[in-house]
Amino acid sequence: MTAIAERTACRLYLTTPPELVSGGIRLRDFLDRLAPAFEATDAACLLIAAPAETGDDALGAIAKPLIEMAQRQDIAALLPARAELAKRLGADGVHLDLRGADTATALGLYRDARRVLGGDAIVGALLPAERHAAMELAEAGADYIGFDSAADAASELIAWWAEVMTVPCVAFGVGDPETARRLAGQGADFIAIEPKAWLSVDPAPHLEMFRAAIRAG
Repeated sequence: MTAIAERTACRLYLTTPPELVSGGIRLRDFLDRLAPAFEATDAACLLIAAPAETGDDALGAIAKPLIEMAQRQDIAALLPARAELAKRLGADGVHLDLRGADTATALGLYRDARRVLGGDAIVGALLPAERHAAMELAEAGADYIGFDSAADAASELIAWWAEVMTVPCVAFGVGDPETARRLAGQGADFIAIEPKAWLSVDPAPHLEMFRAAIRAG
């Protein structure tokens, strides 16, 4: 199991930008930005994000070289929700955005992904900022539980989670280094920063500020 599914010192969780799918950033240019960014961040994970309407062929064409680059650096590469495609491409697992699902539906979607991918793959979940569904998913075997850092209850929930639960917690949507430092200090195991850093030709210095911030947390 890769480090994203283990409790370690807080690390960064990277997400590709929507412009990579829309064509606003060329894949070749993004790969050139990604290599030095990996060196600068000691990231644990790369989520290859895409809108729900993106076809498997289009997502696969983008995802394959990203998966290969991430895995060469011992960084877990995840796809959004598509377990069959993740298995076919050799990704490390999937990320499930379950914020709009009730607990029963969330558990069903988790179990479907786990059935396809097996016990060794990563299946993580982003959930509403409340305890019940998060605990249910953790007990079912989710490899990480994520909360949207913009939610009113997120900060308190992350601190509580770090005290009482063993499943790693990811703070999603973190937009600045100071917020990253604070949430790392409150117990977040991974900080998933907003993907706007990738719009820079050289995102590595921006990402390094987040890395330094979580170490200070």
